[in-house]
Amino acid sequence: MDRFTQLFEHLSLGEIDRLLRRTVFGSVGVGIVALVVTALLSHILVGLGICIGLGVGLINIRLVAKSVAKVNADRVEKPTRVLASRTLVRLSATTVVVLGLMFASVYLGLGTAGGVALFYFVLLGNLVVSLLRSSTAGVTQ
Repeated sequence: MDRFTQLFEHLSLGEIDRLLRRTVFGSVGVGIVALVVTALLSHILVGLGICIGLGVGLINIRLVAKSVAKVNADRVEKPTRVLASRTLVRLSATTVVVLGLMFASVYLGLGTAGGVALFYFVLLGNLVVSLLRSSTAGVTQ
């Protein structure tokens, strides 16, 4: 968790905001492409599941941001413990959603699990781009 935090320390608040905005727009684009491709392949439930998974990932990131802001504002004695417990609750809720959809329809559940994974790949890609830009911004040519 500390290494992940150190990654974000290299970014300003404006860069983090742009990172999250690009992740949202990237996820919307991935969702649209997924719906079109799965509709062409006659597996629209997988595409719908991917869109649901992307939405779950987006909600999770928003809850992470709110949780970190609340912990910082409250000056909690052990912030790592509080953040870890809230992360466990969010992870459990995500798992329940995916499993519930899996029982409703295997295609929908698998699509949702894939959508959550795709969301985090989009987030990771945007994070890498932001870190590369911030590290090369200080280099003069």
